Amino acid sequence: MIFERGLDDLTCRPESILTVGIFDGVHLGHRMIIADLVERAKDMGGLSTLVTFDPHPREVLLQQHLSKLTTIEERAAILSSLGLARMVVLPFTEKFSTLEAEDFVLELLVKRTGLQTIIVGHDHRFGKGRKGDVDLLAALGRQHNFDVEVIRPYKINDLVISSRKVRSILQEDGDVSLAAKLMARPHSLTGRVVRGDGRGRELGYPTANLILQEPKKVVPAHGIYVVNVEVSGACLGGMMSIGTRPAIKDSRGVHLEVHLFDFDRLIYGEEITVHFLERIRAERNFASMEGLQAAMQQDEVISRKVLEQSEWHRVTLG
Repeated sequence: MIFERGLDDLTCRPESILTVGIFDGVHLGHRMIIADLVERAKDMGGLSTLVTFDPHPREVLLQQHLSKLTTIEERAAILSSLGLARMVVLPFTEKFSTLEAEDFVLELLVKRTGLQTIIVGHDHRFGKGRKGDVDLLAALGRQHNFDVEVIRPYKINDLVISSRKVRSILQEDGDVSLAAKLMARPHSLTGRVVRGDGRGRELGYPTANLILQEPKKVVPAHGIYVVNVEVSGACLGGMMSIGTRPAIKDSRGVHLEVHLFDFDRLIYGEEITVHFLERIRAERNFASMEGLQAAMQQDEVISRKVLEQSEWHRVTLG
């Protein structure tokens, strides 16, 4: 896949069949657009192209911290696996946000990126103040000789899929199995393993404590999860705890701890990727360490059963 980042790296390819958007998570709605894009490019002998932005416009315009479902690099890997031929990443700045809708289309898409067809969602907005819409895009297409195709929203059981909805499902509900269905892949976190306080080993469940590689990525709600873990070239099942560890009185902050099944090697300093398959339960307090240990044993039984049945077990990114 051709990867162009920044205006200096941008080349004009008039044969481009193009779409524009953030595509965070590359959920089923995104995949429908990409599939149409790739198929149209194949039929027309064109170049399937996605124009996206980094950082997210909301972070710049509203000064909001916005958790990501995927990094730009993860998005590129997934999109490449779906057949996308070209990905253009433009820096979104305050100055960029003042670009009028007509100028965005003419100066950036037509003159700098190149296009013969653009495919967008029905609610696509662009330009200063998000004043541009599909009607303006169609009018500009007639003026500058490119076609416009509008895709309807993708729904599952009347649920309109959006990146915002998937973030909410993960952060508020911890429903990682539903999120996996909506994204056609499990949500993942990558981090470096650091030393913890050894409490897990004392309980018979040694854990890998994670410091996230990308701190802006979405972390699911506090709880216990069945996970699939990439470590040292292997892919292992396990269970993960996210939370404040209320049963341990001197615990501080939010901890990300992974116990790997049938694995007993020190991996401090190594990078691992955790894929979330299912939430077992919410985080809760226990009257004793014995009660916590008994719950962990039950968590293991459930986790191993889920791993045996999961369609996502050993499925990695892309």
